[in-house]
Amino acid sequence: MSTPYNMAFACLKCCKSFKRLVNLSEDCPRNMVCPDCGGVAHNFGRHFKSPKKSDAREWNKVRYLFEHGFRFQRVYDEENGHQLISYPKTLNEAKEFVEKHKKYAVT
Repeated sequence: MSTPYNMAFACLKCCKSFKRLVNLSEDCPRNMVCPDCGGVAHNFGRHFKSPKKSDAREWNKVRYLFEHGFRFQRVYDEENGHQLISYPKTLNEAKEFVEKHKKYAVT
């Protein structure tokens, strides 16, 4: 029996984030219906920390990373001692991050 985990889902349309209990041994949903707007809420995993709904800059960065295959999964630098790579703090840093780490993007 697998341990259930709280997974973060976020709607990039209305900037709503919520958690749902998911059992990883079963089918883990990639998307859910947003409880606020009825749009698509994407699974951002266990490590996603949602920005405030009013923080447009942060949500733009989240959208950019998502559109380029980064759902806030953990990324490790295989060439540098398998160290955990921190996610970028700004949109400009996100652009560099995507280019540098595109091999870790998920589809």
